[in-house]
Amino acid sequence: MLAVVFVFAGAACKTSSVQKKVPFTIDEKIYFYWVGGQKGTRGTTIRITGVSQTLNISFSKIYFQNKEYEVVPQFSGNDFVLEATLSEFIPPDKVMSGNPLDEYGNVPPKTGQSIPFELNEDEAVVKYAVSGSDSYLKVTGIKQLETQYRP
Repeated sequence: MLAVVFVFAGAACKTSSVQKKVPFTIDEKIYFYWVGGQKGTRGTTIRITGVSQTLNISFSKIYFQNKEYEVVPQFSGNDFVLEATLSEFIPPDKVMSGNPLDEYGNVPPKTGQSIPFELNEDEAVVKYAVSGSDSYLKVTGIKQLETQYRP
């Protein structure tokens, strides 16, 4: 009886898997660091473009460089663009100096989140769903562009 409950409970949940064959192709994959015009602002942007073989697909997250990025995909027919940006702000109350004694009193930064994947610097995992079934695709060889300096 208990086994039957687990079967039904498992059937009601969304499934997630790493698939060998994905319903889309990736054409371009790049990332760049950027520095904002205001002191202490910086971040990372990742962009993945491709072509989907189905219109019943959604993208929700990119895991990249030990961070989780929320994605709002842009579709044009079967073409898609996944672009996600993560911003950082270094508060002005931090003293940055070549002399460690000047930095006494700074609170160490939080180590941040940990993602459920071990990835190299140029690798990401894209979370997508087809008909409500979650899947993941590992993307390798993401090209780093030059740092952008914004006004």
